[in-house]
Amino acid sequence: MFHPVSNTCMHLVRQGQQFDPVYGNGLSNHLPMALTALACQGASDEQLTAFYHRYIKQLNPLRPANDLGTQHPRQGNPADFGHFLSHYRQQIRQQGLEPTVREALAQRLPGLITAAFHGVIRLSYAVALRDNEEVALALAYWASEYQTLGPLEQTDEYDAQQQLQLAQQQFADFAFQPGIITDRVDELSRLPAYQRLAAHPATLSFEQVARITIRYYLASDNFVLLHGVTGFQALHRLLPYLDDPELALRYYWQAYVAAMCVARTAQGPVDQASCPAVEWEHWHAQSCRSRDDHTIKLIYSASYLYQHFPWPEYPAAIKMRLAKEAP
Repeated sequence: MFHPVSNTCMHLVRQGQQFDPVYGNGLSNHLPMALTALACQGASDEQLTAFYHRYIKQLNPLRPANDLGTQHPRQGNPADFGHFLSHYRQQIRQQGLEPTVREALAQRLPGLITAAFHGVIRLSYAVALRDNEEVALALAYWASEYQTLGPLEQTDEYDAQQQLQLAQQQFADFAFQPGIITDRVDELSRLPAYQRLAAHPATLSFEQVARITIRYYLASDNFVLLHGVTGFQALHRLLPYLDDPELALRYYWQAYVAAMCVARTAQGPVDQASCPAVEWEHWHAQSCRSRDDHTIKLIYSASYLYQHFPWPEYPAAIKMRLAKEAP
């Protein structure tokens, strides 16, 4: 289904490492992820280059790495990005990529919600590329933007579907303060109404979560829930680096419930009775012509996840998203 990452893609990803992971008002730089997703879907060198030059116009220069000395950088402090970058560059040089990723993942799992899942998403793409500098940038980004929702708690009072229904009932019409997704999550985490429904159900499986997340996205085409799908795909691709996949799934579910709260959608999940005719080559060609980095990443993530969880909702979601871009 997927193409190998081209030399042009790797060249552009490395060229793009001159830009910061954050731009604008706290937005995530999607350049390396979108380039990789495009390459895997068969984008030509011309398409990759055109996307690169369009996208970089909005980006900021990379903040410099800083030697920590005897100090320790603080998780969740953007001002410490340079310190984290220096730390992870050094750790990768000394210990190697895989041990560094394993250790960092174990530390960062409680913060899967960070930057609307973009910490884990950028790391997943970086690991797939096996590029040391991209991994260091991804880990420094995740660490410096780190955001958590509190300790995990378990309950027998509801199952996963019922928990999401409770979240919708409580927050579909909630008036959050102005801001981006991370601002809403920060506000949400302090609300008693959220804390009362934050405990995860006793039973969760990757298959169950895969279908729930794509069904809710298919029902709503909600921007926040789109990140729930791409975030789940990122976590799934990182499973070989996780010592406790079930713990990771529980932290992902905690993050997804929070995403459902801040998504402010009342639509229930769509149950796709039959699978549409699968047209991977056509869909990927359409995705490669898109100028929307979220579309490009969603098509890639849904295609990837369909190989592991062949739910009919994945092709249906691809068709729905691409239909929005039809002339």
